Amino acid sequence: MSTKSNALETAVTDYIGALTALDAAPGARTRAQADRSFARLSTLAAPRIRYFTRNYGLTDVAEDAAQVCAIALHRAAERYDPARARFTTYVNWQFRAELQALRHRLHGDQRCAGRRQVTATLSFDALEEEGADAWLVDPAAQDATEQGAADNLAERLADRLVEDWACRRRAKLGRSRGEESRMETRLATEKQLVRHHLMVRDAAERLRESDRHIVRRALADIVHHAPIRKFH
Repeated sequence: MSTKSNALETAVTDYIGALTALDAAPGARTRAQADRSFARLSTLAAPRIRYFTRNYGLTDVAEDAAQVCAIALHRAAERYDPARARFTTYVNWQFRAELQALRHRLHGDQRCAGRRQVTATLSFDALEEEGADAWLVDPAAQDATEQGAADNLAERLADRLVEDWACRRRAKLGRSRGEESRMETRLATEKQLVRHHLMVRDAAERLRESDRHIVRRALADIVHHAPIRKFH
């Protein structure tokens, strides 16, 4: 056995002894001794941890790898049974397991990376011949598309009508008032109100008296200025 392995074996034996002393006589001195023993064990295990970190391609997350290996080292030292295996063998498996789990969390299961992907191409003509193409057809698709297009056109038309009305409204307010910022604030509020009720679908919605007059005058103005297209 190498000198480094012997040193690691001695360090874990000392740490186990320090833990035993701490359990027998808890206190600051025995706790400090246990901490020093584990620090020495960690120092001896550090080159091994760096080796496995490089081996598993985790050098870009070396701090995370060191953290999980420190947990593995602590667990291995507490569960180590000298009668069953050498500590170097036991802790190596602990390091491998933790680093493999870390790599899996970060990069996924790389064991599937080289497997050949099998794909199949379906012929639509063959599906039609077999009568199996019905699942491709959505009966509601055409109605939903037409409704969506109609709603979009209605929204755009409403925006245009309200904007034209706002221009006329701004001209009237501008002649009677000189406070431009106050006028724009008022106009923005009225535009929002008129725009909402131009597209409202709930006829039961009630308005305040002042808002009702604004909406009624605005809608009358929009109808009056709306272009009339004659169909032949």
